[in-house]
Amino acid sequence: MVAVGSLLGLLWQRTVKSASSVPCFLHTSSRQADSNRASIARLRRQAYARLYPVLLVKQDGSTIHIRYREPRRMLVMPLDLDTLTPEERRARFRKREALLQQKKEEEPELADGFDSEQYRQFWSKTRK
Repeated sequence: MVAVGSLLGLLWQRTVKSASSVPCFLHTSSRQADSNRASIARLRRQAYARLYPVLLVKQDGSTIHIRYREPRRMLVMPLDLDTLTPEERRARFRKREALLQQKKEEEPELADGFDSEQYRQFWSKTRK
Protein backbone atom coordinates (compact mmCIF):
# COMPACT_ATOMS: atom_id res chain seq x y z
CA MET A 1 0.00 0.00 0.00
CA VAL A 2 2.89 2.32 0.79
CA ALA A 3 4.44 1.60 -2.60
CA VAL A 4 1.19 2.51 -4.35
CA GLY A 5 0.97 5.74 -2.37
CA SER A 6 4.53 6.76 -3.23
CA LEU A 7 3.94 5.83 -6.87
CA LEU A 8 0.85 8.04 -6.96
CA GLY A 9 2.84 10.82 -5.33
CA LEU A 10 5.53 10.58 -8.00
CA LEU A 11 2.94 10.63 -10.78
CA TRP A 12 1.25 13.64 -9.18
CA GLN A 13 4.56 15.53 -8.96
CA ARG A 14 5.35 14.74 -12.58
CA THR A 15 1.93 15.96 -13.77
CA VAL A 16 2.17 19.18 -11.78
CA LYS A 17 5.73 19.82 -13.00
CA SER A 18 4.89 19.19 -16.67
CA ALA A 19 1.72 21.28 -16.46
CA SER A 20 3.57 24.23 -14.94
CA SER A 21 6.41 24.10 -17.48
CA VAL A 22 4.04 24.59 -20.42
CA PRO A 23 3.93 28.32 -21.13
CA CYS A 24 0.57 29.98 -21.56
CA PHE A 25 0.30 31.98 -24.80
CA LEU A 26 -3.15 33.27 -24.03
CA HIS A 27 -2.31 36.97 -23.56
CA THR A 28 0.95 37.28 -25.45
CA SER A 29 1.30 38.34 -29.06
CA SER A 30 2.62 35.88 -31.57
CA ARG A 31 5.45 36.83 -33.92
CA GLN A 32 4.16 34.53 -36.64
CA ALA A 33 2.41 36.02 -39.66
CA ASP A 34 -0.89 34.19 -39.66
CA SER A 35 -4.32 34.96 -41.10
CA ASN A 36 -5.25 37.16 -38.15
CA ARG A 37 -2.32 39.47 -38.76
CA ALA A 38 -3.15 39.69 -42.46
CA SER A 39 -6.69 40.80 -41.63
CA ILE A 40 -5.42 43.70 -39.49
CA ALA A 41 -2.67 45.07 -41.73
CA ARG A 42 -1.65 44.66 -45.35
CA LEU A 43 1.26 42.30 -45.85
CA ARG A 44 3.97 43.89 -47.97
CA ARG A 45 5.27 41.19 -50.24
CA GLN A 46 6.68 40.99 -53.73
CA ALA A 47 4.89 37.81 -54.79
CA TYR A 48 1.35 37.04 -53.73
CA ALA A 49 0.52 33.49 -52.68
CA ARG A 50 -2.59 33.15 -54.83
CA LEU A 51 -3.78 34.15 -58.29
CA TYR A 52 -6.51 36.76 -58.72
CA PRO A 53 -9.18 37.03 -61.43
CA VAL A 54 -8.28 39.88 -63.81
CA LEU A 55 -9.83 41.21 -67.04
CA LEU A 56 -7.22 41.24 -69.85
CA VAL A 57 -7.77 43.66 -72.76
CA LYS A 58 -5.94 42.59 -75.91
CA GLN A 59 -4.59 44.84 -78.67
CA ASP A 60 -7.63 44.31 -80.90
CA GLY A 61 -10.03 45.30 -78.10
CA SER A 62 -11.22 41.81 -77.16
CA THR A 63 -11.33 40.92 -73.48
CA ILE A 64 -10.76 37.68 -71.59
CA HIS A 65 -10.70 36.74 -67.91
CA ILE A 66 -7.37 35.40 -66.66
CA ARG A 67 -5.73 34.57 -63.31
CA TYR A 68 -2.96 37.06 -62.45
CA ARG A 69 -0.44 37.17 -59.62
CA GLU A 70 -1.40 40.68 -58.43
CA PRO A 71 -4.88 41.84 -57.43
CA ARG A 72 -5.87 44.20 -60.28
CA ARG A 73 -9.13 45.00 -61.97
CA MET A 74 -7.89 45.23 -65.56
CA LEU A 75 -4.72 44.68 -67.59
CA VAL A 76 -4.22 46.28 -71.00
CA MET A 77 -1.79 44.74 -73.45
CA PRO A 78 0.52 47.34 -75.05
CA LEU A 79 0.09 48.16 -78.71
CA ASP A 80 2.91 47.00 -80.99
CA LEU A 81 3.87 50.05 -83.07
CA ASP A 82 5.77 47.92 -85.57
CA THR A 83 2.56 46.29 -86.80
CA LEU A 84 0.87 49.64 -87.58
CA THR A 85 0.81 51.20 -91.01
CA PRO A 86 2.76 54.44 -91.49
CA GLU A 87 -0.50 56.44 -91.65
CA GLU A 88 -1.71 54.99 -88.34
CA ARG A 89 1.66 55.69 -86.75
CA ARG A 90 1.55 59.34 -87.86
CA ALA A 91 -2.03 59.70 -86.60
CA ARG A 92 -1.09 58.31 -83.17
CA PHE A 93 1.96 60.59 -83.03
CA ARG A 94 -0.14 63.67 -83.92
CA LYS A 95 -2.69 62.75 -81.25
CA ARG A 96 0.07 62.35 -78.65
CA GLU A 97 1.61 65.72 -79.60
CA ALA A 98 -1.79 67.43 -79.34
CA LEU A 99 -2.26 66.07 -75.82
CA LEU A 100 1.18 67.32 -74.79
CA GLN A 101 0.48 70.78 -76.25
CA GLN A 102 -2.82 70.99 -74.34
CA LYS A 103 -1.08 70.13 -71.08
CA LYS A 104 1.51 72.88 -71.66
CA GLU A 105 -1.18 75.46 -72.46
CA GLU A 106 -3.22 74.63 -69.36
CA GLU A 107 -0.61 75.91 -66.93
CA PRO A 108 -2.45 78.46 -64.80
CA GLU A 109 -1.04 81.91 -64.21
CA LEU A 110 -0.76 83.22 -60.70
CA ALA A 111 -3.08 86.17 -61.17
CA ASP A 112 -4.67 87.28 -57.94
CA GLY A 113 -5.65 90.56 -56.35
CA PHE A 114 -3.00 90.53 -53.63
CA ASP A 115 -1.53 93.96 -52.87
CA SER A 116 1.57 93.85 -50.69
CA GLU A 117 1.40 97.62 -50.00
CA GLN A 118 -1.74 97.02 -47.99
CA TYR A 119 0.30 95.10 -45.39
CA ARG A 120 3.37 97.38 -45.25
CA GLN A 121 2.42 98.57 -41.77
CA PHE A 122 3.10 95.13 -40.33
CA TRP A 123 6.65 94.92 -41.70
CA SER A 124 8.25 97.69 -39.70
CA LYS A 125 9.05 97.17 -36.05
CA THR A 126 7.41 99.59 -33.70
CA ARG A 127 9.19 100.89 -30.57
CA LYS A 128 7.35 101.40 -27.36
